[in-house]
Amino acid sequence: MAKLVELRKLSGEFYKAYPHDDYPELESKLGRPYVVLLVEINNIKFAIPLRTNIRHAFCYKFRTSDRKTESSTGIDFSKAVVISKDSYLGEETDINDKEYLELQEKAFFIINKFKKYINDYIAFKKHGGNKYVARRYMFSTLKYFDEFLLNESDC
Repeated sequence: MAKLVELRKLSGEFYKAYPHDDYPELESKLGRPYVVLLVEINNIKFAIPLRTNIRHAFCYKFRTSDRKTESSTGIDFSKAVVISKDSYLGEETDINDKEYLELQEKAFFIINKFKKYINDYIAFKKHGGNKYVARRYMFSTLKYFDEFLLNESDC
């Protein structure tokens, strides 16, 4: 099967550039490697983390995962980061076979759903929105990357 998706870890250099004290919404627990899905939209490279306990709708939840968790495993759009330097990427990595196959199968759908999330965020930042729209991005990491996102036209 051809490789459709790229899974990596974020490098130590990324975490030095974005320390937790200054960027509290970033996924960062000492000694815990975060697996990210790399996606490029409108010449911006994003790293979207895979998480084991997602309790909101701004994600893609795996349907075939057999891992024992309190909630759903999946790809968390709200914790996506912009990769502005290649040195922010660590080594390639693997995930659960069932989840990887589902990710390969659903790659186009996931990328389009993420693209909509990004476009909606850009529209919100440029034009505002009601309290329900604002709540969608309250804990999002995208706010740390406005310099990259808002200088571009809609993705």
